[in-house]
Amino acid sequence: MSQLIIEAAVEQTLEGLQVGEQHSYDHCAACGRELQAGVQVTAAAYKPLDSPYWQITHVYCTPCDHREIETPKDERREVLVSGCLALTHLAAHQTTRLVLTEVAIQTHSPPADACSP
Repeated sequence: MSQLIIEAAVEQTLEGLQVGEQHSYDHCAACGRELQAGVQVTAAAYKPLDSPYWQITHVYCTPCDHREIETPKDERREVLVSGCLALTHLAAHQTTRLVLTEVAIQTHSPPADACSP
């Protein structure tokens, strides 16, 4: 069986990705403020070079706006994105998840193609 490879922009890949472990809120990585649906945020995400999956590692509130990658790592691609938090309701599981929407890249780690999936 052959494997189908689909390429997508980072913004598309991160759109709707779950933020944090809680179902309806998360906290700012800098100040600890509770973040809920409707809040504008900056989020840090990465993808190992040998993986197709992105992970959101930190989320920052607007006052703590974080706009640079602190320690880029050669073995992974990293981005900082801005976006808005929203709730997604999963009827089959009777649960909700906090997700990232309206994603826009603010900066990315080298190499220049770091934003390719």
